[in-house]
Amino acid sequence: MKLFALIFIGSFLITNTWANDVDSILGRFDSVMGQEERMFKFSETFLGLPYGFTGPLGEGAGALYDQDPLYRFDTFDCTTYVETIVSLALSQNSDEFLTNMNHIRYQDGTIDYTLRNHFPSLDWVPNNVRNGYLEEINREIVDAKDIKLAETILDKPGYYNFLKLIDLRLYDGTTDEEKVERVKQWNREGDKFSPERATIEYIPINTIVDRPAILNKIAHGTIVNFVRPNWDTRAIQGTRMNVSHQGFLFIKNKKLILRHASSGDKFVVETVFLDYLKKFYNHPTLKGIHLMRVR
Repeated sequence: MKLFALIFIGSFLITNTWANDVDSILGRFDSVMGQEERMFKFSETFLGLPYGFTGPLGEGAGALYDQDPLYRFDTFDCTTYVETIVSLALSQNSDEFLTNMNHIRYQDGTIDYTLRNHFPSLDWVPNNVRNGYLEEINREIVDAKDIKLAETILDKPGYYNFLKLIDLRLYDGTTDEEKVERVKQWNREGDKFSPERATIEYIPINTIVDRPAILNKIAHGTIVNFVRPNWDTRAIQGTRMNVSHQGFLFIKNKKLILRHASSGDKFVVETVFLDYLKKFYNHPTLKGIHLMRVR
């Protein structure tokens, strides 16, 4: 997620011809049927690529604050990996891909930093349920009594006020003086918002580890969000959060695997999901998972 960006890894110019050609990537699996299997194939293609610590995507050339490209295929963070794979799986050509990317990444598909779905529990999840791309499936996996609710006050004004010069991604020759003024403008964008209550349902990790048969009900191609209720990240981004990470769940060799862009591993990797969850049993902040299906 771009919200936790700490390291800049370059201007993100895409040099590989294949990486800049959506149609050529789509063509690799044009005979693969079913969106779940298409997600599996596309996501597998990008295994081993580097994690983009500053958030690889932005609003493109000419943007006010983040001129990283609208799409790319050479580096990912956890969210852009999910967005890119879903968009590829749902598309037959480059026009469809870009339309899908924009609608998944932005409220109403309008390319604007302030309309980007920055916050999963407040923006990304509800907006993509509302626009018909995704649906929540937690209650298909466990009984209602096993589901908990994460809740926080998400402070968008605090987030915007926290943004600094180092967070700008400008490659158009903007002077240092202009950048200082641009940051002030960026901070003022927070005046458009008020702190809001954000909620998201989750299945506790302890419940799954204690009853691993639950995993048998999770389908190939499920999106997983990792939930940290009322997570205090004010010191690094000016607001609390509910979600810290995203990825895919696939069935491979009869096991449920997590495939994700991992900041810890610094690459796109896959691992047995139950083994991954066991590391967070009784964790102080990471408490559960939230599951979604691509519609």
